Amino acid sequence: MNAQYDVAIIGGGPAGLAAATYLLHARFDVLLFAPEGGGKVSYRFALRGIPHVETVWGAELVHQFQAYVHAHLGRSDSRLVEHVEHVPPSFRLHLSDGDTVTARAVLVATGASPQKLFVPGEDEFWGRGVSYSAISHAPFFHGRDVAVVGQGERALQAAIELSHLAHKVYLIVGNETWMKHPLASAIKPLKNVNVFTYWTVERIVGDQFVTGIDLTNPQGVARHLEVEGVFIMLGVRPNSDMVRHLVECDEDGHIIIDKQGRASVPGVFAAGDVTDTYIEQVPIALGDGVKAAISIWRYLATQP
Repeated sequence: MNAQYDVAIIGGGPAGLAAATYLLHARFDVLLFAPEGGGKVSYRFALRGIPHVETVWGAELVHQFQAYVHAHLGRSDSRLVEHVEHVPPSFRLHLSDGDTVTARAVLVATGASPQKLFVPGEDEFWGRGVSYSAISHAPFFHGRDVAVVGQGERALQAAIELSHLAHKVYLIVGNETWMKHPLASAIKPLKNVNVFTYWTVERIVGDQFVTGIDLTNPQGVARHLEVEGVFIMLGVRPNSDMVRHLVECDEDGHIIIDKQGRASVPGVFAAGDVTDTYIEQVPIALGDGVKAAISIWRYLATQP
């Protein structure tokens, strides 16, 4: 089967849902691939003394878009898009079950996946002290002790953001390369940030919530730090594999887009955390999705 659509939207998170809402409202024939509906909006977070809450600004608007899409589109397609092929003037999407569909335009809104430590306790305490996004969860740790793991820009920025909220910040880095980063000069004067160089996280421990982390160094010395939060900031991997061969991406795989959400190949658009303009915030992704939808509308209107 090779069904044909006006627009194929890959990803059912905030950006994809916002775009689908606008395009359905404009009466385009839309196919939405959404194995995980709602994206990060379905993630909840809790700490000792703080009940499970939706920590995402804009969640209510996402739910409204989700309801609109469900009412006008019905069920989204849960299959994975493995490969997008440019067959001018359209695009052929190869799906995980071997089927294909064709669309005049494609929007990639698949988000990004955080890199994990793969240590005991990481999965167990995810959402109960373990976080992969300081910009989303840092405000919950006011006056608490936390650990930040990583030495790239995301980790250094997280340590800086947390320094004016948390009581104490432990920055766990594998080597001294972080000292060459431009942000290092901003971290060194911070009195409540302690840097642990050449230490490795062995496990995250806790009861109902995170209570600490166990570390070791190359000499085999073990150390336990009492913390209520562990921010794993090793980087994010954009979910762009299905189009990485087709459009221009940066060195990490983020799809490079212009101000209108257009990728390097006409007819391909991208929005949200999969792009090189990502901010890891739902309201930004919503705006990106709306902007891309309007760009797609204008693009389709000019095509034969």
